[in-house]
Amino acid sequence: MGETGKKMKRLGESSQKISQVVSLIEEIALRTNLLAINASVEASRAGEEGEGFSIVAEQVGTLAEQSAAATREITKIVEAIQQQTQEVTEAMELGTTQVVESTRLVESTKERLEQVLQRSQSIDELMRSISDSTISQTDTSRSVTELMQEIAQLAEERLTASQEVAQSMQTNAKVANQLESAVEEFKVS
Repeated sequence: MGETGKKMKRLGESSQKISQVVSLIEEIALRTNLLAINASVEASRAGEEGEGFSIVAEQVGTLAEQSAAATREITKIVEAIQQQTQEVTEAMELGTTQVVESTRLVESTKERLEQVLQRSQSIDELMRSISDSTISQTDTSRSVTELMQEIAQLAEERLTASQEVAQSMQTNAKVANQLESAVEEFKVS
């Protein structure tokens, strides 16, 4: 990782040097273009005698434009290389950090596994206790279920008795109404 990091650093430095050379080429292309414009102006002043020189000036201008376009392409490529170099460098730094962290985690995990091993016996004893408690709770649950069934049966019997009382009260009310009607006939005015 360390050796790769050094090579990536050198690659970054080389791409900086390429950027400097590209800037120099860009400046040369700019000056060449300016020279072509000046030559074209001078050729037009010379008239017919400067026509050949005018053609050469146009070709120099075209060459300067092509150089500028190539320089722009090289700049894009160098920027991409620099970006990728930066990303690789960051990824390597992250990888180194992760290796260190992983080593620390392995040590920590080893210690925790030893603690888990020690506690597993306690858990086994606790599980036996829970099993015994579960059996006891099952018995209690059966008893509660039986009791609930008895209560439900008593409630049903009470409901039947309540319905019978209600029926009797209705019958008594009818009889009371009939008696009242019968007594009305015997009233003296």
